[in-house]
Amino acid sequence: MNRKFYLPILCVISGVWLLGCMSEDSHSLDPSEVFIKYYGSESEEQVIDMLPLSDGFLLLGSRTDVDNADYYLVRTDSAGNRLWEGVINHDTVGSVDIPSKMYLDESNAADPRLYIAGTSSFDRADDNLDKVPVDHLFLASLSISPTGYSVIDTLVYRYSEVLSGVTTYYPTNGVDILGVEGEEELLVLATVSSGSNDPTLDDKSILLMRLSSDFQNKDWERKTGFGNDEIGKSLLNANGRYYYMAAVTTSSGVGNGGVDVLISEFDVVSGNEDNQMDYGTADNDEPANIIFTNPGIAVVGTTGSGSSQYAFILRVDSNLGSAQLRTLSYPKNSSGDLWNTQGYDLVQKTNGEFFVVGKVLSFTDENNDPREDEILLLPTDGIGEVYESKVQEYGSVQNDVGNAILLKEDGSMVIGATVHFGGSATMMSLMKTNRKGEFLRN
Repeated sequence: MNRKFYLPILCVISGVWLLGCMSEDSHSLDPSEVFIKYYGSESEEQVIDMLPLSDGFLLLGSRTDVDNADYYLVRTDSAGNRLWEGVINHDTVGSVDIPSKMYLDESNAADPRLYIAGTSSFDRADDNLDKVPVDHLFLASLSISPTGYSVIDTLVYRYSEVLSGVTTYYPTNGVDILGVEGEEELLVLATVSSGSNDPTLDDKSILLMRLSSDFQNKDWERKTGFGNDEIGKSLLNANGRYYYMAAVTTSSGVGNGGVDVLISEFDVVSGNEDNQMDYGTADNDEPANIIFTNPGIAVVGTTGSGSSQYAFILRVDSNLGSAQLRTLSYPKNSSGDLWNTQGYDLVQKTNGEFFVVGKVLSFTDENNDPREDEILLLPTDGIGEVYESKVQEYGSVQNDVGNAILLKEDGSMVIGATVHFGGSATMMSLMKTNRKGEFLRN
């Protein structure tokens, strides 16, 4: 694929658009405080995860071409300028490799190690399913530096059970990966489709495992669930206490809605679950990410369905004994209609304020013009009351979404977003705000 002419042209287009945004913005934001950068090619790129570095950022995405998909990794400096990019994939021809989360181990400062979890789907000759792709947990470890990276180890894995002397393998989707504090060990969260090799026919269960950092030794493995659909979402280390979060379809939810939030604390040595809770309203409550708030835990996600979807924050105490859900309702137009929004990620500032990043599906702006599918930044107080005057939205041509957010020490934030310039191509973007949470808008 030849990008020699495409990328310079894209940079010019981006620069013109950026200047246009600056000239239209009434706040006259300081360009040294904020920026918008784009990364990609003629392929389709989508942001999956983002990590801070001492001198920049790591942006993880998926790159999709006509015949396959790969893990796509971009390293930038602190101003968002790309230092390098690369793709990581399973070496099976035609495999579709979609990443989910990454974890950076900096215990060895001279050789930091990056771990990526995701899913590799490819046809197997031994599964009796002709040309039906089967999902596999796909892990990769990388050595990274400011000048490049190298792949150290990979693991392709399916959960298995021995029944009546016969080993049966099940489709397994990678969800998240996290280091065990003070040890060269990893925790992996996955989702298993049990019953056969066709995930469309089966219930889904949560798979949790602990293994060595070189992927060679598995300490323990636990498959758990309520017998319906439980889909893993995130792992969390909260001051040495370990949790996983999942979306669970079960009648045990508080409101008996279609999807509830499940949070479980587990023992990192044995894998046994110490405590768990599930929370739900009468609507679907789909969790997206979980963070430690000291004290307690906060979950961001989306409640509702169809044309009535709203981002939410769920506050939970560390012992999983109580929970409070706050729907982030936001009326923007003169008639008071609520925006339809989705929550993808959040951060909390030292003063307790939350900033939720996600997507506004459809709304009418202050000029009563209809708009839809734009990046959304929702600031709230410590209990989830939206600061309406500080809400920010940003859109390109078509379907855009804020996928991830980081909080910097100076109070500014960086948003990892997927933007759509029209046609079939989407690109990855970094958007840095100032300390007030303001960024360049169109």
